[in-house]
Amino acid sequence: MWILLKIVLPLFTLVSFSLAQVVREIRVEEARYVPEDVILGLINIRQGSLYSPDMVRESIRRMYRTGFFDEVEVYEERVGGDVVLVYRVKDLPVIYKIEFVGNRKIKSDELERKIGIETEVGKIEPEELIKGFTSAPAVEERLEIQRRLRLGRVLTREELEFIKRRIVEAYMKEGYPNVQVSYELVPKKGASKVVYKIVEGEPEYVRSINFTGNRTFSRGKLLGLMETKPVSLLSLRLKPPFSEDVLREDVRKIRDFYRSEGFLEAEVDYSIRKEGDRYEINIKIQEGPRYKLSDLRIEGNTLYAYSELVEELLRKNRGGYYRKEVIDRIKENIRRKYSEIGFLGVLVEEKEAVDRENKKVSVSLKVDEGEPVYVNRIEVQGNYETRDYVIRRELRFQEGELANQREINRSRTRIFNLGYYQDVSIDPFPTFGNNWDFSARVRERFTGQFSIGLGYNQVTGVSGFVSLRKGNFLGTGDIAGISISYGSKYRDNSLSYTRKWFLNQPIDLTGSVYDRRIEYTTYTVERTGVDFIFSREFAEFWRASAGISLQRVRYKDISPDASALIKEEAGTRQSRKFIFGLTRDTRDNYLFPSSGSLTELGYSVAVPVLGGSERFNKITLSHQTFFKDSWLDTGLILSLKGSFGFVEPYGGKRVPLDERFFVGGDFTVRGYKYGYAGPLDPNTQDPIGAKRQLILSAEANYPIYKNILYGALFYDTGLGFNDWSELKTQNLKGGFGVGIRFVTPIAPIKLDWAFKTKKVPGDTSRSRIHFVLGFFF
Repeated sequence: MWILLKIVLPLFTLVSFSLAQVVREIRVEEARYVPEDVILGLINIRQGSLYSPDMVRESIRRMYRTGFFDEVEVYEERVGGDVVLVYRVKDLPVIYKIEFVGNRKIKSDELERKIGIETEVGKIEPEELIKGFTSAPAVEERLEIQRRLRLGRVLTREELEFIKRRIVEAYMKEGYPNVQVSYELVPKKGASKVVYKIVEGEPEYVRSINFTGNRTFSRGKLLGLMETKPVSLLSLRLKPPFSEDVLREDVRKIRDFYRSEGFLEAEVDYSIRKEGDRYEINIKIQEGPRYKLSDLRIEGNTLYAYSELVEELLRKNRGGYYRKEVIDRIKENIRRKYSEIGFLGVLVEEKEAVDRENKKVSVSLKVDEGEPVYVNRIEVQGNYETRDYVIRRELRFQEGELANQREINRSRTRIFNLGYYQDVSIDPFPTFGNNWDFSARVRERFTGQFSIGLGYNQVTGVSGFVSLRKGNFLGTGDIAGISISYGSKYRDNSLSYTRKWFLNQPIDLTGSVYDRRIEYTTYTVERTGVDFIFSREFAEFWRASAGISLQRVRYKDISPDASALIKEEAGTRQSRKFIFGLTRDTRDNYLFPSSGSLTELGYSVAVPVLGGSERFNKITLSHQTFFKDSWLDTGLILSLKGSFGFVEPYGGKRVPLDERFFVGGDFTVRGYKYGYAGPLDPNTQDPIGAKRQLILSAEANYPIYKNILYGALFYDTGLGFNDWSELKTQNLKGGFGVGIRFVTPIAPIKLDWAFKTKKVPGDTSRSRIHFVLGFFF
């Protein structure tokens, strides 16, 4: 036992005088951290009360249970016929900090996360410790640890030992079975801490993992269930750590997986063979018979028919086998459908009947529909900068209304798409009856930023930028920014301000002033101007916009080798345009959507007012839709996009070069240089832009690592053309290839390797690398 209890009480005195003596005084000595009045409250013996040895023993037990004391000694002094009790204690300090020493393999921040504790008072919120953990038991475990081991108080010896065990477990999972951990209390006035000293020892590694008996599922499928991994040069996994505790958990996962797939009699065992510091793992599987799902019954469903709840999901159940995953999806579908009509408290009870003889499973789901839930109160939390109304105006459910889960989910998407928050959650809190409270909790990102960096794409080349931008300006949701960008072929300096919810209506009013320059191969174009754009959300998902653009456009540094069309643009002109737009956006996430669609229709007309010299009409239409694999639930995201553009002059003018469509490049048909999938000058083979464009694209993105790294397969086809007669199948240009999408904290990176289907003059390479740093399109 860690706490030493010393009771020095003369036995003969206790026996002889306990019935007659009175406690005259109680003194506390040597207490350094716990206040004296707190200790006296724990003792619970009052001055003037009759002396009792049992009361002294109980006071010691009470003090021990608090965990505040390392040692407790009780002495008595005789003063006449009375007793003076002296409590001499060795108390423990209040801990404000935990430090790790000697940890080379696991850095302190990572060790903190693995253990599930904070190492400094107020350093981290509970949500940070559970971030990335999707398993409910794992989340609950980490929250419980956080609640138990909150700093800013005394940590008991048991709690200090618990942290020690967690450190050992973390190291064993990393393949360090011989790790040694000790700790030392370092009392300091106002800043006491615990220092854990770690001697890591030598690591042990996995050499290979072999499976036998797995007839139904591949080795790759089973390895995907395991945390233990074999050596892999392709994955740069040269020294995968070995931990038998982790291996046992992996074997349990495989066994549970087999049984969830209908192999109710499956057995999984393992053996290991060690050579030096390397382990060879052999996993033996006895699959046994596979059980069929004989029938699925639903009881208690009065608001939905059986077919609405299960039929589609059962059709996807290949082979009619019993699969736990299918049953869970049906239960989730029941809860989802009921929650979308306000029945958030619906309960689904599952019962299974197993027929061992015929190898069949019968499942019964009993639905307790409950009552419709209404919104009692909505509390906004976590918005240290944002004003409440910025979040509340995005909510699609209000106090007193039916709590519709579809509207709750839409509210979360709208708040997140403001771009000011790292995470958004809207959670119900049942209160009384069917009136529930809801918490809209946000984690704000740093929206005021001064950034310096680099960007790159095929058109602008490498460019450096200095940007001062403030999103959520003064907590109002407005956006203010100033940007200065310079590059070898590019300049973009701008000043802008967006007033959100102008006149307390769903209206955005944006004003911007800019000075831009892009240097192409044979010419340079400069634009200086001011834009005013007015946009309004007139229905859920729908937004209309209108505005005016006043620009001065200048073409200069035109090469003698440039095409005649480019040479005609030489000089300065004035552009006055009216701009109109219509957008429908149902994407679930504006950064990397997995469902929904984005439709954009744009129309601009250049008019001869206020000195304008351009005259043309321009229409653009694009639609992009996203699908997430719901059949195999692989996480694969498919996106399909189509774009059409049309521009025509009027009044005897021509279409300005920079208003034409340049098809080919990073954002249109990959595999081609910028503009080379459209008209070319017959003499110089330079792209000269088109009056029409048609582009079709398909892309599949697969998450390789969390939400950071994605692999991509894509196919683009399209054409820039001037006359409808040119739009023929044989004239279309195509590009296909592979790529990665890497979302970094600094800027997203897009890298594609594209192969063209047809070579064109001026661009005869078979393939092209497309690299975009700074933004996706």
